[in-house]
Amino acid sequence: MKENTYSRRVISKQRKPVAVTVWRIIVIGLLISAVVYIVLPSSKRAGASAQSNYRKTSLIVGGSPAAAKIGDLDGDGRNDIAVVDLQGNLQLFFGDGAGSFDQVSLNGLAPSNSNALDLDIGDLNGDGRNDIAVAFSSQTGGVSVLLNQDNRSFGAPVNYNTCNSSKGVAIADLNRDGKNDLADISQCNEASILLNNGQGRFAFNGSYGNGHAARSIALGDFNGDGIKDIAYLNDGAGGDSSVTVLLNNGNGTFGAPQFNWVYDNSDDLSVGDFDGDGNLDIAAVNSYYSLVFVLIGDGYGNFTSYSELDGVEAPTGIKSADFNNDGRLDFAVISRGTNSLSIFLNQGYYLYSNPINFSVGQSPVNIAAGNLDGDSLPDLVVVNQGSGSITVLCSSGSAHPPAAPTGLSATATSSSQVNLAWADNSGDEDGFVIERCQGAGCSNFSEIAGSAPTPSVSAT
Repeated sequence: MKENTYSRRVISKQRKPVAVTVWRIIVIGLLISAVVYIVLPSSKRAGASAQSNYRKTSLIVGGSPAAAKIGDLDGDGRNDIAVVDLQGNLQLFFGDGAGSFDQVSLNGLAPSNSNALDLDIGDLNGDGRNDIAVAFSSQTGGVSVLLNQDNRSFGAPVNYNTCNSSKGVAIADLNRDGKNDLADISQCNEASILLNNGQGRFAFNGSYGNGHAARSIALGDFNGDGIKDIAYLNDGAGGDSSVTVLLNNGNGTFGAPQFNWVYDNSDDLSVGDFDGDGNLDIAAVNSYYSLVFVLIGDGYGNFTSYSELDGVEAPTGIKSADFNNDGRLDFAVISRGTNSLSIFLNQGYYLYSNPINFSVGQSPVNIAAGNLDGDSLPDLVVVNQGSGSITVLCSSGSAHPPAAPTGLSATATSSSQVNLAWADNSGDEDGFVIERCQGAGCSNFSEIAGSAPTPSVSAT
């Protein structure tokens, strides 16, 4: 059966007479590629459609979750999930490599009367363990850093002020000293830089760029100099919606902002080489116009043309990854209004397959991608703010399908509970200590010194 493809035109920003000829060449190229795609034997296109099956699990987070990231948080070589919520709490789901999780709650992460809005995972003090940085909103804005203490425990959060209601944070080495730094985007519509001293302590190194209602920060090398640059979305109306690009000077300072127009009221962005030319591009989703808008990079830090992808209803979040292992980056898009996830497989030449659609929880607001079940394909985590849950979708690419989740239910199935709280850990640094309470309805928790949490009460 013939497989439909979704694509839109590639457009040059410069509306010159020669553009007509260029446009005709592009159209002819697209038509030829479409014909080739249709007439190819189905075996040649198997990779585009074979991975349409995902095992879906819903895990209760509670509160109003805002964002999730995937990474190995306990050093066992298997990826885990971290989720922050609007109440300033952090939920950790430690994976077993087969798609099942142990849940641990770290409460009281952010200061009172603030909302945790975003997070990222990376090694911030050079000890080989992944730490967590959280962006939270307060009068001064801020980033909270939690250093990994091993045994599934984290040190007390250290907060750094940036600027009025932080909305996003990203981790990367920004000054070429081999240590991971932090970039934050806030309501001030500038990117704040926090440079690492090597021990996981940070110093403010200025704010760069400007915009309007800025959010959704991403890092990437846009000009091919081997150093991470910054892109963030300005969610404006009346023609002032844009992506701000800040090119790194090589020392953690950034040049003048470059503004790249996108459609009004765009919602989220993702960075990747979407056309396979070796240069990073930027994709933004727009719920009002129901499209994915791709700024095409030239490898020198400029974005001189764009393409549009439709076929998805009111997208509000985006993540890119190679979901079918064909060497091309695909799109996973969520829609808050329709409570759905759509995966578009990249066919090359700006053509995309029919969307693979999944229902998720209520009001999805964020999406993360990474390997959770040990196969060769990335999996997905969707954060559902309305239902207080995350939807985990594990791909079917493994030769040995992951086992069904165990020990996960909406109600307590054991008399053992686990609680984490701030305390002085036997004279060491302040941090989360692990306590356990035995017996039905128990309320007296006792500390378990030096042991990893083994919660038996999780959620589905």
